[in-house]
Amino acid sequence: MNCENSVVVAGAIHLPKGDMVGRNRHGTYLKFALKQMTTGYDGVERPSFLPVRVFDQALQERFRTKGHGDSVRVAGTLRSSTGSGEMFILAESIEDIGA
Repeated sequence: MNCENSVVVAGAIHLPKGDMVGRNRHGTYLKFALKQMTTGYDGVERPSFLPVRVFDQALQERFRTKGHGDSVRVAGTLRSSTGSGEMFILAESIEDIGA
C-alpha cells in the first residue's frame, strides 16, 4: 500500500535546549520544532511543538541562518523514527514567511 504523507506546516522556529545535531543510520541531521499556537477542544489556546529533522546538507546550511522565533513554512513528509517510533517531519524545503 502506498500512502501520501506530504505535509506543509508553518510556525515559529523553536530551537531545542542542548545539541541540535542528531545522528542515525541514515546520517546526520539538524533537529528543531515548529511552534504553533492552537485552540484546543476546550477553547484554551496552547502551544503545539511539531518536531522537524533536516538531513539535506544544503538545507541545513540555509537553516543555520535562521533564529529562534523566525516564522517559516516547512514542506516535507511525515515520518516515524525507526528506533523510537517518534513522529517527525522530514524537511524537504524551508521558506521564510515573515512575522
